Amino acid sequence: MDGRWEEVHPRRRNLIGALIATTVGATFMCCVALYNGTIAIGLANLGITTDATVVQVDRFQRGSKITVEFTAQSGDTVSAECTSCSSDLDEGDRVRIRYNPDNLAPGVEDAENHGARRVALFALAAVAVLLSTAGLVGWRLNRDRPSV
Repeated sequence: MDGRWEEVHPRRRNLIGALIATTVGATFMCCVALYNGTIAIGLANLGITTDATVVQVDRFQRGSKITVEFTAQSGDTVSAECTSCSSDLDEGDRVRIRYNPDNLAPGVEDAENHGARRVALFALAAVAVLLSTAGLVGWRLNRDRPSV
């Protein structure tokens, strides 16, 4: 750098850092909302609802991983991770799931829970908060700008 950054008042540097951080955070949350929104729309439009059996439950300190097995529309037996199933489920329990027959990669979700839609809505709310914060920080930067 050419030394101009050191000439900037420390409060102004902090505000610039906060503006960068909130903008990066908002961009990340936009990506999260887009990804989960795409999954939610795919499940809403193409999703098939069926019953599944819990075949594996891995409990961790912060959550769990639920694996279910079900018979797909094609007649094949499929095993997939349930991304929004309750952590209270045990092996052998039955659960109603929704899956996209064209793309099982993101997993399946509890038919009553709509996990991807909830995550997308939360991410959009976070984007709104972060962009509001960025606007406030930008306003403060503009207000504190030294007069020429």
